[in-house]
Amino acid sequence: MTIETERPTYRGVVCLHCQASIPVPAIVGGRQGSSDGMEASQRNSQVFNIRCPHCYKEKPYRTREIVDFEGTAEMALAPYSPPAMRWYPQDGMVRAAKA
Repeated sequence: MTIETERPTYRGVVCLHCQASIPVPAIVGGRQGSSDGMEASQRNSQVFNIRCPHCYKEKPYRTREIVDFEGTAEMALAPYSPPAMRWYPQDGMVRAAKA
């Protein structure tokens, strides 16, 4: 007797810059299984913008570029941003230009 385990899948697109898989939101990646296919495709947008969690570049993708990937969608961590540098001292007043 063989036990088959179902592998998790998710819908996404391939990044145009780094070729990483980008998971798409459910509203975009929803299955087009309705009976009135032409009417449903006209109501939905054919192009959507999405940002890659690996290279942080945003590009437009078509809905026909959505494919099924095996595994789980990896969520990227928030990018590290260094603390902002101050170009003027905060302990006193800032000098103004003479008019």
